[in-house]
Amino acid sequence: MGLSSRENRDLQLTLTPEGETSEGGNTTSKNLKHSNDDTMLWRQFKAGNEVAFSALYKRYIVLLYNYGEIITSDRELIEDSIHDLFVELWKNRKTIAQADSVRYYLYKGLKRKIFKNLEKKRKLPLKEAFNDHDFEIVLSHEFGIIAGEISTIKKAQILKALNELSRRQKEIIVLRFYDGMEFSEIAKLLDISQKSTYTLLYRALAAMKGSMGNILLLSFLLKMYSIGE
Repeated sequence: MGLSSRENRDLQLTLTPEGETSEGGNTTSKNLKHSNDDTMLWRQFKAGNEVAFSALYKRYIVLLYNYGEIITSDRELIEDSIHDLFVELWKNRKTIAQADSVRYYLYKGLKRKIFKNLEKKRKLPLKEAFNDHDFEIVLSHEFGIIAGEISTIKKAQILKALNELSRRQKEIIVLRFYDGMEFSEIAKLLDISQKSTYTLLYRALAAMKGSMGNILLLSFLLKMYSIGE
């Protein structure tokens, strides 16, 4: 992920895997293993284990930064918000709950911190501070390798279709297919009903289908799932 220039308001979000070394097995089993690892690390961190706390930080720092860039283009504010989040976690480790989903807990906490810091810095209401921001999706190197049989023209069509979506539609594409979040988690993160997440994703995919057709859309989705394996 990166900006084409510091002056560019729209961010480029690269759809890539989590940055961890991939192992054999299907996506479901690996997500379960990752969740179990998170649960163990979270429990150890709550007990005061600094190694577990550091492991959580290293596991999520890039993902949190990427998610922050969906909310704001202010990189310094994102870094400060992540720092504030982890300081608060360590300070309150004895009293915070055991997280059912560490990823969701951290994303929700970061979103709250960013909104709070945006309000302080810009003196804007939360809605206005958030809605003046957009980001651009780009396809990762990993996608290019896996989708090698897709022509350059078709890859350009995929990107065009993605970036013609509304910011909200792009956000749910990222959370569902890039971060692999459950619909229940996405609903809580976006402060909408779970039924609304289905509708939002359906409309995003319908818009993409209108831009690039059924076959190319199916190919894109298959490649995104392959990256997560």
